[in-house]
Amino acid sequence: MDIKHLRYVVAIANTGTFREASEQLFVSQPNLSISIKDLEQELGFLVFERTNSGAVLTPQGERFYEQAQTILRNFESFESRYTKNDEVAKTFSVASQHYDFLAPVGVDFTNKNPEVKNFRVFESTTFNILQEVADGHSEVGIAYLNKYNRAGIMRMLDKLELEEIELMNFKTHIYVRNDHPLTKKDKIYTEDLKSLSRARFTQESDQYLYYSEDLVETFEDTLIYNVTDRATLNGILERTDSYATGSGFIDGKSVHNIAVLSIEDGNENALILFKKKSHDLSKFAQSYRASLEDYFEKNKF
Repeated sequence: MDIKHLRYVVAIANTGTFREASEQLFVSQPNLSISIKDLEQELGFLVFERTNSGAVLTPQGERFYEQAQTILRNFESFESRYTKNDEVAKTFSVASQHYDFLAPVGVDFTNKNPEVKNFRVFESTTFNILQEVADGHSEVGIAYLNKYNRAGIMRMLDKLELEEIELMNFKTHIYVRNDHPLTKKDKIYTEDLKSLSRARFTQESDQYLYYSEDLVETFEDTLIYNVTDRATLNGILERTDSYATGSGFIDGKSVHNIAVLSIEDGNENALILFKKKSHDLSKFAQSYRASLEDYFEKNKF
């Protein structure tokens, strides 16, 4: 076992699939699968349960994943401090809430910056990504603000000595399966969601109200599927009448059988890039911001 295996486990756990992880890591999917099987044989337990919709951490795998994250953070901080400057200059890391646009934006960024040989996306809960940037493991983070979470997140940004750069405003959208009853309606309103179950990404329980990635209020008696990865969330949407909320920017190459619908009376939200107050954006961070803005411009709804 080496640091490479830890990176593989974290990437698979964060994306929910071997395919997405292999794309992020620039490793072939067969080689990634073999490496994880070798690791599991060495450990003596399964790290992942393989399912039709992706990969899910086992109970032992969950504990391994949590410790792997801690080790990787410490190692990357150590590496950035003591590695030669020309090697450090070849790396770039971004932390983000769960967004489908991360894959196409990341590919566009690396295409425009071939000198970057280690591009990392830390996709996690809101609390973790804020801490990730504050600790210097990622240079920038991506999150959204609206009337429900703005006060709480702004307080935490200030506490962690971070500042936000507003990228764009967007209306609330929902994600449902292609043959969902709501796809037959000309216009969708919040009231139409009351009878439906919903799928959402789990956050830290003690910070939930401030850091939730939900863009609409939760109705009483609503069945909620709380998940930690996108593959499971999409699998639930494809099999039920559930909905999930989001920005409306979705990568068709990564998600199939999912429709994106605008909510007429939905919230106005702002997507932000955040960084340390004391740091100017590096040339790579500026380029990544440009890739984000180019993507949004080309994929307006």
